[in-house]
Amino acid sequence: MVRQLRHLLDVAALPTVSLRVLPLAAGPPLASETGTFVLLDFPQAFGRASTEPTTVYLENITGALYLDKPTEVAAFEHVWSDLEALASGEAESEKLITSIIEEHHD
Repeated sequence: MVRQLRHLLDVAALPTVSLRVLPLAAGPPLASETGTFVLLDFPQAFGRASTEPTTVYLENITGALYLDKPTEVAAFEHVWSDLEALASGEAESEKLITSIIEEHHD
């Protein structure tokens, strides 16, 4: 477990990664009802609107599902906002992980 936590801290140091812990005290987030998902945003071409709409990607045992209707995307954006609101900040999350590493260090 300690090696895995150290790896998380190493990855969190990358400029494209944000590591945030969801405390147990926050209670179950809306995401507990949705399962895992990915919000896909597509780049704009030369300042114009993207040619592809924001899309929700869901994977399951028999395949994948892509949702791009505005109401579907809005529902998952709401779930993501809930997670962001409940999660600890990056510095606090890294501090918590570091304290767990120190607690379990051999």
